Amino acid sequence: MRRLAAEIDDYVIGCLQTDLPAFYERLGWEVWRGSLAGRAGHGLIPTPQQRGVMVLRLPQTPPLDLEMPLTIECQPDRIWE
Repeated sequence: MRRLAAEIDDYVIGCLQTDLPAFYERLGWEVWRGSLAGRAGHGLIPTPQQRGVMVLRLPQTPPLDLEMPLTIECQPDRIWE
């Protein structure tokens, strides 16, 4: 995971979903505490049941409020996982 962080340092932020947050927290990842949703052509799809979304601050990451809403582009047949 440290190598991954080094490889993605030209992105603005790292994001993943996990059932093992303690593992990633040791590596600098933070649990997102705000609401989560998927973005689709017709608007936002709230995902209140989603847990374990974490972010990694990278060199280009602006100041973050982990309590704010976080959205991600919807994937075919899934949103976060």
